[in-house]
Amino acid sequence: AALGARPHIPPLLAPSLLRQSMAVDGTPAARAAYERGGRERGGQHHGHNSGHASKAQDGNMALPQAIEGLEDATELDDYSLRCIATVLEHASTEHREPAERALTKLGTWLALSADRATDRRSLTRFAASPAPAAVVVAMRGMRDDPLSAALCCNLVVTTSVNGDVAAAYLRAGILEEIGALMDRHVSHGGIQNICLLALSGLLKENASARQAVSLGFVNRVLQAMESTVGREVQYNSLCVLRILTEQGRAQRAGLQEATLRAKVAHANDEPLVSAADEVLVLVMPRFKEVLCWHWQSGWCKLGARCTYAHGPEDLRTQ
Repeated sequence: AALGARPHIPPLLAPSLLRQSMAVDGTPAARAAYERGGRERGGQHHGHNSGHASKAQDGNMALPQAIEGLEDATELDDYSLRCIATVLEHASTEHREPAERALTKLGTWLALSADRATDRRSLTRFAASPAPAAVVVAMRGMRDDPLSAALCCNLVVTTSVNGDVAAAYLRAGILEEIGALMDRHVSHGGIQNICLLALSGLLKENASARQAVSLGFVNRVLQAMESTVGREVQYNSLCVLRILTEQGRAQRAGLQEATLRAKVAHANDEPLVSAADEVLVLVMPRFKEVLCWHWQSGWCKLGARCTYAHGPEDLRTQ
């Protein structure tokens, strides 16, 4: 809701108009020829995403063919992934409708796969394709449009549950693009929140957390917490700060005050208070390891800001 609504996206270009400008048409015969070519290439696209986001297409598919192929696709396979990658590779703020439809269709397919613990083949296929790099390219191309960029981030959130997919995004430079998106929409709570959710899913390993720290994400998260007191931004910021501090070895300056401020603002929100305490344990020595003397005397003026335990149930083990 924070991202706002957009009018209904019109259907893709009519097939008759597409065929007029297609270098190779999107008929079943063309699809079969493409698949034969893919087998002959022997999967040469593997490893194409290394280092940074690069071109997702190899010149074998024209954009109009990709748009029509995506429109006709009913399942996730190598051909539909190539169509999606080509469409996303051409994404821009001015020409975002085909990319938005591609992201929505891909997200639906992959969300269904992610929900089935016994069937992760679609996610594995997606991770090995050029599509993750194309998602990063699309995020860059549509950075100025909040809703379009959020669609990219939402796909990252739903698919990063798979470690191979998360690794593919990281190789493609997703952290740099998330950082640029947060910088571009500093006061947009919806964008900040979806970016924080994406970071929570991506930073599974110490190496990626340390990379995020080196890219300045601690300051970005603190800035997000200052820009809005909304519960979701505060909670997800605390989750990311814990990862950056615990796994990324982030400097602790400024974290205590921001965390205490979030805790006070949402003192009755148990999950948020718990997330705040997990950060404070990392940044403050002996946090809540001793009972508060003032509380034992009857009243502590610091309330939620107190770093001592208010009762035996509030004590943390050393």
